[in-house]
Amino acid sequence: MLHLFEDALNSVESMQNSENINKLNAEFRSILTKLKHFVHTAGLVHKTRVTECYLIDSTYPDDWMQHYIDNCYQNIDPVIATARHEFLPYGWGSVGVRNKSQKNMMQEFQDIGFRSGYAVPLPVSPSMLLLVGMASNDKEINFRDRTILQIAINQYHACYMQITKGGTSKEDCSLSDRERECLLWVAQGKNTLEISSILNISDNTVKYHLKNIMQKLGAHNRIQAVVQAINLGLIHP
Repeated sequence: MLHLFEDALNSVESMQNSENINKLNAEFRSILTKLKHFVHTAGLVHKTRVTECYLIDSTYPDDWMQHYIDNCYQNIDPVIATARHEFLPYGWGSVGVRNKSQKNMMQEFQDIGFRSGYAVPLPVSPSMLLLVGMASNDKEINFRDRTILQIAINQYHACYMQITKGGTSKEDCSLSDRERECLLWVAQGKNTLEISSILNISDNTVKYHLKNIMQKLGAHNRIQAVVQAINLGLIHP
């Protein structure tokens, strides 16, 4: 146990050297490989708007994630719903399942082998939370693993805040009205062709604006740009 704890602490320490979100996610995943039986998601959750959830990283099975997204489960997920009024880490056992849709979703998740879970909500802005959720095929997550996960998640949160707010600020980054429009539609799940149709501009123009946005925000992809812009208060989806 001591050896595992020491290895996890070394991995947690290495997160401090992450220069961007991709590296931070990779370092966090390395901690989970030491625990072996966990998968996770990390995302932004709006405190009051149910449909506003933005995925940052996931090690859940690809088939499940596609099924989850196709069915808009993020809008009914009781684990996410609990984060909006819970200030402390919580397990699946304390999550309130209020309707048949939520019950079916949780049952489907258990059907693919995951029997327990643990979630940690942490603030990133007055309106947004960083929610890190873990799932395990064990009947319950023991105290040792919860302790290691809590340390790792707290460090993930600290590094995430440093990366997203340390290198860019409202003062040194601004978006044009058109760039903001394009990014807002990305936040709503629209692709390039859909955005070009909505805004009545060419798809190449949309790509041009999104490329400029990513350069300004130091983002590697569109989703990172959305997350970064929300954190900086540049857009309010």
